[in-house]
Amino acid sequence: MFSSIDIGTNTIRCLVSDSKKNVLTPEYVDMKIIRLGENFSREGVITGASIERLRNALGYYMEKISSYGIKRKDIVVTGTSVLRDAPNSPEILKEIHKDFGIKINIIGGEKEADITLRGISSCFDDLKNFYAVDIGGGSTEYSCFRNGKALWRYSLNLGVVHLTEKFIKSDPVSKHDLSLMEKEIDSMLSSLKIKILKTGYIFEPLDTIGTAGTATTLAMVDLGLKDYDRLRVHGYTLKKEKIKKIYKKFIEKTSEERLGIPGVEHGREDLVLAGAAIMYKGLDFFEADRFTVSECGLLEGLIEMRVENLK
Repeated sequence: MFSSIDIGTNTIRCLVSDSKKNVLTPEYVDMKIIRLGENFSREGVITGASIERLRNALGYYMEKISSYGIKRKDIVVTGTSVLRDAPNSPEILKEIHKDFGIKINIIGGEKEADITLRGISSCFDDLKNFYAVDIGGGSTEYSCFRNGKALWRYSLNLGVVHLTEKFIKSDPVSKHDLSLMEKEIDSMLSSLKIKILKTGYIFEPLDTIGTAGTATTLAMVDLGLKDYDRLRVHGYTLKKEKIKKIYKKFIEKTSEERLGIPGVEHGREDLVLAGAAIMYKGLDFFEADRFTVSECGLLEGLIEMRVENLK
């Protein structure tokens, strides 16, 4: 059996699988919102309160993983956006290794995209050509998969935590704040598209896959799910018009009121606005009119690569 843990800017997630073939229906999967990157843009470091939330979550997961008899060598742990950027990351990693006996592997944005693409592919039959958008707390990865291989992948500093803290100053959001946030997203995506087009790549109609918390939240809201259902969410397709309606609903409500919307989890109520904006504009970027949700991504890709490395 194997386990993977992904430490992101907003969430920490854990997966336990008996093999790479069962990652969609694993032995155990869980997510906790720890907001590791809270106030990072203002403080410039990962704060003590955030570190404590990380430690508590890791303690819980390590105990859970141990109950399956999994050895430390069969656990792979990654850290992404905020752990890439924070100057106090080395100190945090050293303390975690000392206290829990695990090494956190800090991966770059392109490596994160590569592993995520492997995870997505592992949970769809014969999916060889697609675009992918992976919206996180600190960054968003945009990728193109052609003939079973990554053709291009880019990581942008467009994360829901950072965007929310930088632009959303009122609740409900003001038109001014919303306009500034949308202009930031538009500007970064426009620059990225120009960069890609200069390589000679011509955007073509491919399936667009969305993975991670924003994608699953949008699916749960559209389905009206009060409780998370991994198998119902995986493979669910949302049209752009539906996303626009959900986005408008988020704009009109306060964070507290959003918790009354089935599908919005506690801890995401202030972030879903930025996430919906990134996803909606991401479809414009890919020239797509819909996206399909993948419940598989980085965690599943880590399991698959870990299994391969043991052969």
